[in-house]
Amino acid sequence: MRRSLAAICGLALAACGQGANEPYYASSDCRRIDLIDERTGVPIIGAEDMVLDVDGERLIVSAYDRRATEKAAKTASPPEGGVYAIDVGALFDARGTVAATPLVDPKDFKNGLRPHGLDYADGEIAFINRGYVRDEKRWRMNPSAIRIGADGEISSRSAHCAANDIAVVGDGYLLTRDRRACGGFRRFLESALRQKSSGAYFDDGAALVDDVAFANGVAVLGDGFAVAATRENAVHIIRTDEDNASRQFVAKAPGAPDNLSIAGDGAIIAALHPNLFRLALTRKLGIGRAGSRIVRIDADTGETELLFDDPKGALFSAATVGIATGRGLVAGSVTDSGALVCEKIS
Repeated sequence: MRRSLAAICGLALAACGQGANEPYYASSDCRRIDLIDERTGVPIIGAEDMVLDVDGERLIVSAYDRRATEKAAKTASPPEGGVYAIDVGALFDARGTVAATPLVDPKDFKNGLRPHGLDYADGEIAFINRGYVRDEKRWRMNPSAIRIGADGEISSRSAHCAANDIAVVGDGYLLTRDRRACGGFRRFLESALRQKSSGAYFDDGAALVDDVAFANGVAVLGDGFAVAATRENAVHIIRTDEDNASRQFVAKAPGAPDNLSIAGDGAIIAALHPNLFRLALTRKLGIGRAGSRIVRIDADTGETELLFDDPKGALFSAATVGIATGRGLVAGSVTDSGALVCEKIS
């Protein structure tokens, strides 16, 4: 069962009479919940990606404090993060904090556990792990693609320096890289000029799509895939048929998409960044708060409907993922602590 089996829970906005520019969830419907590592008691910052395990009624969450890690890497061994399970009911019933159960032991990862993009399917967890290795006086990121079977067996493969998100596809996986260059001026130009030099690639190296400006989140549809193009304010939707022929169209979004998830009706739930400059200030320098926006995108028509909008990040800063559950909407962030929950109370 794919993560697309999430309950739709009233997210079909057209049927709800909401205005075109009015989010389905008002700020009064939402609150931030602190997440605490059940093993260590430490607050969780940077719950950047999430997947809904429908059968287990839980969220699988990847988290690590990216700003603290990047700062520490200049001089000292960077801190680590974790992969967690969070009970959906407990999250929505909470008014303060919720315990997150670690699913992975950091000791099993030679270069440290710092999970980034994440997927879950049929009892298996896959994620991009941003390990760090010593490089003279500094620490250098060394990503890998991790897959943990239902029996707990861990497999690891080297990943591109700019590996971002991952999706389980049968016995293999689909991986996005947000840039082609690994450093220097070329890497800067790719972002500054919005060059379409990234994409999504299967584990055998074959490209699903190879002309995307900053490929980010990826999700598996019933008959295809969706890839977020952050620097295009768009989501690329690729449909495949029985003969493996494909067709592609681009759904425009009111912001820069990050991670993607799939709702129960097959719609794409996308977390958007309203302002990338403010995001950079928040994530890189810790200055101010970045806006959060979450939308529902019809995977057949590309029509976009607004679920949550906090353009100044007053309630929740820098949301990077949105999940539709049977109770409502859950969001995670690259910089904020805890998670956002939104629920309509009749």
